[in-house]
Amino acid sequence: MREPPAGLDDIDWAGLDHAYGSAEDVPDLLRALSSADEDERQAALGELFTNIFHQGNRYGASAAAVPFLLALASDPGAPERIWPLYLAAALAIGYDEAHLPSGVDITAWREEAARLRETDRAAGAELAAYDAVRAGLPTVRTLLGDDDAGVRAPAAYTVGWFPEDAAATLTALDALLDVEQDPNVIAHALVAAGLLDGRALLPRIREHLAATEPLPRWAAAIALARLGAADAPVIAELAASSTSPPEGEVAFLEGDLRLYSALTIAALGEAPPAAVDAVLDGLSRTSDEASFPMAGAALRLTFGTPVVPLPRFAALTPAQQRTVRTIAELPSESWRWVNLLEILRDWGLPTAHDECRRYAGLA
Repeated sequence: MREPPAGLDDIDWAGLDHAYGSAEDVPDLLRALSSADEDERQAALGELFTNIFHQGNRYGASAAAVPFLLALASDPGAPERIWPLYLAAALAIGYDEAHLPSGVDITAWREEAARLRETDRAAGAELAAYDAVRAGLPTVRTLLGDDDAGVRAPAAYTVGWFPEDAAATLTALDALLDVEQDPNVIAHALVAAGLLDGRALLPRIREHLAATEPLPRWAAAIALARLGAADAPVIAELAASSTSPPEGEVAFLEGDLRLYSALTIAALGEAPPAAVDAVLDGLSRTSDEASFPMAGAALRLTFGTPVVPLPRFAALTPAQQRTVRTIAELPSESWRWVNLLEILRDWGLPTAHDECRRYAGLA
């Protein structure tokens, strides 16, 4: 096992908490990330994702662990560099679905944390973890130039969540895009530039909309829509990706490129009918847990806001009717998810599969 990052034993871990109480086990787990034994490293990662990032929650030990995770990620000799970086990003923002497609609204977050400071300890722990990663952004930006594309991609993913440091990060992303050849890294960098409101990079981003590689082309469309430049070619790319997303290992939304495309179209406001049809086509191709976030995106796109009480099916617009029918025709594997039923309840739709089918006029 390699030497752990300096200062690991200088922290009173027993005085910090995580999901299961005292964080006294965290330093040994961080040490295990340097083990030559892959099983030991994976077990330690699993424990850390469970205790200092339990179901997206952060704790006193979360912020304290960040500098050591970033130190591992920046050590070229470390046996595990990618997942410590992803864990640091997760500690910063929680599940990224809460911030997409618009990015982190840090002003609102800080105002809310200040309001809850005296009553909600968790809110303080979340912002502390975010600021711990923010303090390490110079290290993360350095990783954009790492020799390993597997490290450059999560570095690009991570820097996109910190709008207060956008100027320095966009300069680094611009330099990366000037030389990068790996489609996966390019895709992460383009999306990050969009999330950081990188309007100065618009010409460079638009160049990638015509790329031969589908993944950078998709990412360019995502970024351009986020920057308010969603013209016909952008919408066409998003529509195509909503139906048949490109292949690629992208960190955003755990790699659900169809969902990211649909959410981006839904955020446009008045989307062309062809784009709406593409989202519904994409929804019809989902099953199991992939269905409920797509159903939510489709409902927002076609209904705008919930209609209470729900009108007769015949009174809905054609796009709304097709949305309801598409949801009603999802397989039983999709309907077993409580998440889908909660979404339908919020929109006033029947939460029993047979009842929803009857409402939609299906046999």
